[in-house]
Amino acid sequence: MSDFPRIIAHRGASSLAPENTIAAFSKAMEVGARWFEFDVDIVGDGSLIVIHDDTLDRTTTGTGSYYRLGFSDIRRLDAGRWFSDTYRFERIPEAADALEFAHAQQMGANLEIKPCAGGERLRERLVESLAVAVAGSKVPSRLIVSSFDHELLAAFHAASPNVALGWLIERACEEWREGATALGARAIHPGVEGLSRRDVQAMRDAGFEVNVWTVNDVEQARELASWGVTGIFTDRPQDFPADALAL
Repeated sequence: MSDFPRIIAHRGASSLAPENTIAAFSKAMEVGARWFEFDVDIVGDGSLIVIHDDTLDRTTTGTGSYYRLGFSDIRRLDAGRWFSDTYRFERIPEAADALEFAHAQQMGANLEIKPCAGGERLRERLVESLAVAVAGSKVPSRLIVSSFDHELLAAFHAASPNVALGWLIERACEEWREGATALGARAIHPGVEGLSRRDVQAMRDAGFEVNVWTVNDVEQARELASWGVTGIFTDRPQDFPADALAL
C-alpha cells in the first residue's frame, strides 16, 4: 500500500491558477498530477461549461446566472483576472475542452455534474449533452463522473451506463449504501469533515473506492491512506511527492 492515496487536483491545481480553467489543469500536469477534477453545468443554448458556481460573479468578470446565456456570451468573459493579472483573459472552457485535455495528456479526470438550477428542460439537456461528450473519441481512458445531485447522476447513468460513477456526499453520516449500490457506483466521495476510519472501512467493505474531498494537508492525506482511502481531492497537488502524484 502506498503512503498516500491517489492525488486528484481539485478544479485543477486551483491554488496555483484560476480554478476550472485549462491553465489550472495545465498546472496540475506541470507539478506531476495524473488526475484532475472539474465541474460542469449548462448554459441556455445547451453548451456545457466548466464552472463551479451557478452564478458568474466569483470567478469571472460576468454577473448573475448563466442559464439564459449562450456560449458566445460566456466566451467574452475573463475567468482568470480574479485570481491574478498573470491569468488575464483566461476563458471558461467547454466540458469537451477539459475532456480533450485529459485525453491528450493521458490524465485521469473526475467530472462533477453540478446540481443544475436552470429548470427541468435544461437538466434534461445537460444529461443528453454530457452523454454525447463522454462518448466522443477524445475522452480520457480513466474517467469518473460524480454529483451531489443523485437524480442527475442516475439520469446520466441511464444514458451512459459504461462510465464509472462517484456518489458525492457532504458527510459520511448521510445515507450512501442503498443509493450508490443500486446505481452501481464505483466510488463514494465523502467530505473530509467528520469522516472516521470506521466510515471508510464500511464503504470499503461494501466494495466502493473512497475518494475524499478536500484535503490540503499532506499528513492528513497520509493518515487517510492508512484508513484505506483510495483517493483525495486537493487544491495543492504541488505539496505531494512525485510517487504519490503518479498513482
